[in-house]
Amino acid sequence: MQFGRVKPPAELRKLLAGGERLLALAEDGPATIAASQLGLWLPADGGWRRIGWDDIVKATWSEAGFEVIEGRDEGGIVLDQPPLRYRLTEPRNLPAVVRQRVEHSIGRWEQVRVLGGTARLVARRRPGRDGLRWTARLDAGTPDSAAAREVLADQLARLGDSELLNG
Repeated sequence: MQFGRVKPPAELRKLLAGGERLLALAEDGPATIAASQLGLWLPADGGWRRIGWDDIVKATWSEAGFEVIEGRDEGGIVLDQPPLRYRLTEPRNLPAVVRQRVEHSIGRWEQVRVLGGTARLVARRRPGRDGLRWTARLDAGTPDSAAAREVLADQLARLGDSELLNG
């Protein structure tokens, strides 16, 4: 498949899972960034790594470039990783595809109060899997504490018994 003038690098095509197909490509100088139905392929250590759509906390596009914040799951509590920034020389349709895929991964969310602030409980679709997976993420300005984590663990346990996990 050709994406305008860009042909997906052969090394990247070799990394795709069986049945995985590329939906969008963009260039970051000499590097290629790609989106598939399973996630976002980003340059890493001379190759690529894929971040599943459900692991992307936030992705933004502006004149300054493309920024992705990945979440690291610590027992259901998602912690933001440092932002990854790319200056897309040829963005093509990548920002639109990323936005659509990240938004589609969110099945439901609710905000809860925790000690010192609020947090979001989010049910997300995992690419290539059935059902939803609940995680929690502290809202900006809410301190990460044992008490906040305890409330979130209780909420996640309550939600783990819900019908949303299977549909």
